[in-house]
Amino acid sequence: MSISLEFKPRGAYDYTGVEWKREGIELLTVHAQEDHDVVVLHVPDGKLSAFVKRVSEYISQNNRAGTAPKNASLVNAIENIRRTAFSELWSDSATPPEDKQPHWFQIWLRHTSGHIDDLVASFMEQAKKVGIDVEPGYVRFPGRLVVAACGTRAALEQTVELLDMVAEIRFVEPTAEFYLSDLTPEERADWVDDLLGRTTFIVGGVPYVCILDTGVNYGHPLLDFVLVEGDAHTYDPAWGVHDHAGHGSEMAGIAIYGDLTAALNGEHEIEIPHRLESVKILPPVGATPPKLWGAVTTESVSRVEVGDPDRDRLFAMMTTSVGHLEGNPSEWSATVDQLAYGRPPLDITSIDDEPDDTPWVPRLFVLSAGNVQWADWAEYPNVNANSPVQNPGQAWNALTVGAVTNLVQIDSAKHKGLKAIAEKGHLSPASTTSVLWARSPWPFKPDVVAEGGNGSLERGAIVTVGPESLRVLTTSSDATGELLCSSGDTSAAAADVARICAHIKARYPDYWPETIRGLVAHGAEHTAAMRATLPEAPRRQEKEQLLRTFGYGLATQEQSEFSTAHRPTLVVQREFNPYRKVDDGGIVLGEMQLHDLPWPSDELHRLGPAQVEMRVTLSYFVEPNPSSRGWQSKFRYQSYALRFAVKGATEDDDQFMRRINKLERNPEEYADYGDPEIAQWKYGAQLRARGSLHSDVWTGTAAQLASKAQIAVFPVGGWWKDWKELKQWNSTARYALLVSLRVADTVETDIYAPIATIIEQEVQVNIDAGDL
Repeated sequence: MSISLEFKPRGAYDYTGVEWKREGIELLTVHAQEDHDVVVLHVPDGKLSAFVKRVSEYISQNNRAGTAPKNASLVNAIENIRRTAFSELWSDSATPPEDKQPHWFQIWLRHTSGHIDDLVASFMEQAKKVGIDVEPGYVRFPGRLVVAACGTRAALEQTVELLDMVAEIRFVEPTAEFYLSDLTPEERADWVDDLLGRTTFIVGGVPYVCILDTGVNYGHPLLDFVLVEGDAHTYDPAWGVHDHAGHGSEMAGIAIYGDLTAALNGEHEIEIPHRLESVKILPPVGATPPKLWGAVTTESVSRVEVGDPDRDRLFAMMTTSVGHLEGNPSEWSATVDQLAYGRPPLDITSIDDEPDDTPWVPRLFVLSAGNVQWADWAEYPNVNANSPVQNPGQAWNALTVGAVTNLVQIDSAKHKGLKAIAEKGHLSPASTTSVLWARSPWPFKPDVVAEGGNGSLERGAIVTVGPESLRVLTTSSDATGELLCSSGDTSAAAADVARICAHIKARYPDYWPETIRGLVAHGAEHTAAMRATLPEAPRRQEKEQLLRTFGYGLATQEQSEFSTAHRPTLVVQREFNPYRKVDDGGIVLGEMQLHDLPWPSDELHRLGPAQVEMRVTLSYFVEPNPSSRGWQSKFRYQSYALRFAVKGATEDDDQFMRRINKLERNPEEYADYGDPEIAQWKYGAQLRARGSLHSDVWTGTAAQLASKAQIAVFPVGGWWKDWKELKQWNSTARYALLVSLRVADTVETDIYAPIATIIEQEVQVNIDAGDL
């Protein structure tokens, strides 16, 4: 590297003495300035610390005036060396940081001798001294090791011993732009091969994600192991099974790997626990699209299920249509609800015949919320609030996914004048919402959000979909040419959530579709940017807007799939009869389902005033009645509805039972009736009672929580109860109840272990306590 040093005053030193040819340090040139000299020297790799030592000795010992140099002169010289070294080592196309904020960097270490682990350990030791955090793991290339480190530029410049190990410094996590624009096709193929070499595809008994889209082209190296020719189908045989538009193949890559930038940029081992199926439901260009999308969806589901009925699968559908601006059911959304519920629609002409023995097959559907047209992104975020979730995203039983973005990095040198539209952690400019459905009885949609990329504005007005650094990296439809491409919007977000669902199903094969949907919502959280949209003391309508914009928040695999010592999650799956027929022929509500919460009261009392959170999520699938003859009458949309209530810390059993009885008789009017802790719930019983997915968070002290020992799940009205002629009072409902505790990581405790012990003891005496 070339190091430039500034010496004041001019002519104060004999600069040839700085050379140290034994170490390869050579004087290149001296530039005389008005009041100082700029000396340029060549310093070989790995000789920076030797160079600093040489300069320090020289300045101290060889001052022409014969006086000791000022300390400031020496310090400034060394600081200049370090700062110049950082600039020389910086190889990213983006401008190096000039601020004092910590950043994530890729540190490319020189590896020419010695053991790899020794080099990494030595770097971590030096980094720790100056407050730099180094993430475990590394990527190996010939002569180089790449690690990820978080710290300020100033911290990296503090020690030459650390910089001596470094060959290059870049910003961490290359964006899609790096792979698509900065690499040659041959280099991209090398990265793909590296990923395949680190990937294990689990064999046998794995779940499938069935993508209903434009088809998926098999033969792509990243998809070869997960999609075979026999698993590619089409609604219309005349269309073929190939991907005519590229969209389905893009979704396939995300449904397997997520955003490929994260998968490619690492050396960690990856396990893929699921496979793909594809049904082409969109016609090629020029063909007439279907008129009844519900019929297309039903037939497409049948195609894969007839071929292999015993597979565990979930369905991901990114196709939407505009319309149904108020959130009311459509032919398409009700079909999705019926398929999710799991039995064919009732035939009212044969109710008195023999019971229908058709198998009951509940299904999980992951749907995209639909997109705001990119030309309208300049009106972000108002246009998003005024753009309703698209059909069939209003389906009650589906997991509808909107888009958020953390992609905000733009190379200003390459893309002058562009500025990201959305801030980090905020709604993607493509995402639709259900804000216009406010104060309606229809569900909050989207249910959750995931990464959907960003867009940019040129001079604050001209919309650009991109640049590629703001988009999601995935597989292209051209398996023989460009292997990678960029994608995004709510389609990409839905594909990623489908991937999360498949991972959960693979880990917990006995979990129902209702349970998996519930876990994704249960693990979702609002980002800081989302929470910042609320005032300090939000009112109900402001909370509703939050839910109708972001759903329950950003979905993440880790939060949905795993319990931890500070966040154990209790999972209960139960079936019961929500209604029953009494002697006088009337149909009344079935029995309340009461669950004891296995909290370790001793540990909670020990924590005393420590703040804890309890999150409760109730997920179930309804049988739809989409006829619009009056959804609030006996022909209401849902077959049955459920609610949950948690016993207050100050309530006795009788008070709790009286509250539940009141709620059962009139759930809308008395939603918050008698709840002594209504102010401690994030949303409250009335707001959370939308659709068939209910989630809320209670916050209080650990001592209070120790007294909250029971949670009730109880039925309220539905057309199974009110439409007596259909004789559904004996039909079984089932639900998943999820309850988790969260204690701050700073609190020394392990809540998980004592809960697991309590559950094991209860299972031995056959008390239903669910699973952890």
